[in-house]
Amino acid sequence: MGESNDDKVKLDAIVVGSGPAGLAAGISLARAGLEVAALERGETAGSKNVSGLLYSAPLGNIFPDFPGDAPVERPVSRRQIVFLGQEEHVFLGFGSDAWSKPPFNHTFVVFRSRFDRWMAKQFEEAGGSLLEGMVAEELLVEGEGSDARVVGVQIRDDEPFYADVVILADGAGGVVSSGAIQRFDLDQSKRPQEFGLGVKEVIGLDRRTIEERFNIESHEGAALDFVGAPFSGLAGGGFLYTGLETVAVGYIARLDTVVRSGARPHEILEAFHGHPRVKPYLEGGELLEYSAHLIPEGGLGSVPRPYSSGLLIVGDAAGLVNASMYHEGGNLAMASGCLAGQVAVEAIRRKNTGARALADYEQRLMQSYIMKDLSRYEKMPELLEELPRMLAIYPRKICGLLIDYFSQAQLPKQEIQREARRRFWEGLSKGMLVRDLWKGRKLL
Repeated sequence: MGESNDDKVKLDAIVVGSGPAGLAAGISLARAGLEVAALERGETAGSKNVSGLLYSAPLGNIFPDFPGDAPVERPVSRRQIVFLGQEEHVFLGFGSDAWSKPPFNHTFVVFRSRFDRWMAKQFEEAGGSLLEGMVAEELLVEGEGSDARVVGVQIRDDEPFYADVVILADGAGGVVSSGAIQRFDLDQSKRPQEFGLGVKEVIGLDRRTIEERFNIESHEGAALDFVGAPFSGLAGGGFLYTGLETVAVGYIARLDTVVRSGARPHEILEAFHGHPRVKPYLEGGELLEYSAHLIPEGGLGSVPRPYSSGLLIVGDAAGLVNASMYHEGGNLAMASGCLAGQVAVEAIRRKNTGARALADYEQRLMQSYIMKDLSRYEKMPELLEELPRMLAIYPRKICGLLIDYFSQAQLPKQEIQREARRRFWEGLSKGMLVRDLWKGRKLL
């Protein structure tokens, strides 16, 4: 692997991290005939991830026949947004038969450990080298000040690896990417990054039980997103995603609101499990996996300059997450990885991997839907500051209004409806509602 002598191992490119962002970049480089290695600190690619949703549209650029033989669990053909009160609930469901047929709305439930291993196999078949169980401690840098240049990475308890380009895909708060952002002052004039905390479990259930409880066919999947109780005080909510014989269950909430709530992550998850509208989906299931991870939610204002001389940063490491109601991260990660790989290939072939040459990566990001979407939702962090109050009020109010409106009594409907409206407006003003609705549009 690479040019070597007693002092140096040299490659064309090194990718730090073998999640979808890093592997998308690595595949682009390997298919171009360049020598590239991806460093994975876990035992295997994807070993630190569990189930979740995969928005696969960017994979069409890498695998034209996707999903092909990819290990997807189910396409998501039905979605529901669920508003929870303490006792009341409202289910807003929607879907399409077309979502059960190719291209499946590019939305799948996957086991990330299986999917990442499959993608890693495609990387190796393209000619890349996957080095598992190898921890990149820091970047190797030559020169000072404006002449400083990344030339490789130092491996923990091992020799340094050198490369023309290093691509950092080590996730939110990654040690190497965080160090690089600070060292090269890539976050100058940016807001400090803000994080969400995602906690997930994978519950094993037999296939027939899943299909009966979620009202889906064998070729369908469901994704349910929950807001309201028991998440009072938190900016976030819970979810259920159906695999073939598993259900992914969890919540994502702003880290600062979790800290302020004083609740431990497992306590919030247990409260979610135990809610009367959630518990029936999971009864009798077996806990198979558990994970917790950080998600960058600072939005466009917290995205650092994603390049320097000899360096590119992709995916969560660069803060490329759409924290609106779409909850998009993996697709933006893969799309950014593809763009970084393309730019790196061109720069290496020209034998010019300086900052000016690699700045084309940022330009391509700006021209893509990635930054256009982040720009549209640029005010999301400000909205998330007020979201706990909004989530404490409006799910309960919406649930109560509908329950009261359809209550049966020996009264004229006009009186029932009048009382329902009166109870809805208790503690609210029309000015507050209009203001919050105006702000809440930023979620859409």
